[in-house]
Amino acid sequence: MNGIIIRPAMAADAKAIARLAAQLGYTVMESDVNQRLVELGQQADHAVYVAAAPGEEAVGWIHLYVDHSLLHSPLVALGGIVVDQAYRGQGIGRRLMEQAETWGRERHCTAVYLKTNVIRHEAHAFYESLGYRNVKTQYAYHKTL
Repeated sequence: MNGIIIRPAMAADAKAIARLAAQLGYTVMESDVNQRLVELGQQADHAVYVAAAPGEEAVGWIHLYVDHSLLHSPLVALGGIVVDQAYRGQGIGRRLMEQAETWGRERHCTAVYLKTNVIRHEAHAFYESLGYRNVKTQYAYHKTL
């Protein structure tokens, strides 16, 4: 992993975060990522981390937030995770997930919860290799406001 560190995301990471999101099919403008980093940075129940070599562009990122519910104890939920396709299989995703678990323990969360598209078979195998298990299959609905 040649000096890859996991650190909090900064405004300078917005371009790389947008580029990496595009690898998973999500179109987001760098300016929107930058604004959202500012907004999320002001909320104690959200965090964004990147994987990068010192002085280099990020090659992975993870967005975490605490999911509070009437139905369960607080959970760490993943708002997103991606590792550059050129860097996959090098342990970066594992380190980002370890960061999620550490962050959650610090906030007294009882579990990590994530969703992944049914077509991302490699991601399913990755999560299962880390001890995660599939607990639900569901439909996702969206309505623009």
